[in-house]
Amino acid sequence: MENNFILETLKKSLNENVIVSIFTNRNAPEKCICGFIDAISVEQFSIKHISVDGFYDGYKVRRIEDIFRVDISGKYEDRLKYLYTYRNQSHTDFLKSKSNSDSNLFKEGLLSAKGLNMVVTVCINETEEQNYIVGWVKNVTETEVIISNISDSGEIDGESVFYIEDIVKLCCDTENESVLGILNQRSNP
Repeated sequence: MENNFILETLKKSLNENVIVSIFTNRNAPEKCICGFIDAISVEQFSIKHISVDGFYDGYKVRRIEDIFRVDISGKYEDRLKYLYTYRNQSHTDFLKSKSNSDSNLFKEGLLSAKGLNMVVTVCINETEEQNYIVGWVKNVTETEVIISNISDSGEIDGESVFYIEDIVKLCCDTENESVLGILNQRSNP
């Protein structure tokens, strides 16, 4: 069996607490997500995301099959680690599963976000006209999820129900979701 260097690099980040930059969007190959790997399953990974300025920026779950490049131990990753440490930033463990798990990390991420009262952003396709589903996780079953949608102004805007298997990307408690959660709580005390 051939070695999978990308998977080994993700495991190194998980086991050694090393920052990685992960590229998953071939339509925008210059964009990446950076941070510490929180969990790896057969099909997905979760990352403790760090902003470009070294601040806590929530959690992101992506499909392993979408990765086309991983950078590790470069100057950019060293810069982020320095800023993150200097600013005394921290992430908690977001997911219970860590490595070599058959778990669905999208489902686990939704359950964690619900339990921790975090706003999520879900992408269920990769087209240029993609619509993101943003809101509070209302309910999660084995196969489906219900999201209470939040508008850009922070107001509840109906619900979305969809299959977990259709999720392509999941973001939890990043700056955007945090802002919308604050706006929503202001309008719904």
